[in-house]
Amino acid sequence: MRARRAGAVAVALAIALGTAGCGDGPLPPSTAPVAEGSEVSSQRYLADADAVAAEIRAFSDLLEDIGPVARPARLREIAPDLAAALQRADAIADRLEAQRLADARLEAQRAEASPVLADIVAAMVDVTTRAAAGEPVPTVAAIEDFRDAVGRLRELGGTAAAG
Repeated sequence: MRARRAGAVAVALAIALGTAGCGDGPLPPSTAPVAEGSEVSSQRYLADADAVAAEIRAFSDLLEDIGPVARPARLREIAPDLAAALQRADAIADRLEAQRLADARLEAQRAEASPVLADIVAAMVDVTTRAAAGEPVPTVAAIEDFRDAVGRLRELGGTAAAG
């Protein structure tokens, strides 16, 4: 079930960000800052979209490792790994938000998905902060917010696939 949910996140993100079946070849992921409004190649954009999807998947996989009951000690134990995935996702989401593309279709998808990615990162911050504090009830609530934000991204993916 965890793999299916993580896979669904990746597919939704790929569709929402236009990565499905595009590009001339993969570029390595990057977390280097991009100046606001910088035009990037479609390949760079697609590599960044793939990279942020991977970090969201990694974060989601870590949440599954919490277990059926969120316990303070386990939350504190997993918090550094959550923070690492969060830091990478945040840097890449910032890149995606700052980028601009000459391809109008990809640019429209990027512009539509960027605020949702910001919501996902904000939820990741909340989950990580609550987990580090060893707070089970607020952590579970924050996980639900994370899942809701990912669901909104999936909805964008359905819209992009239909369009």
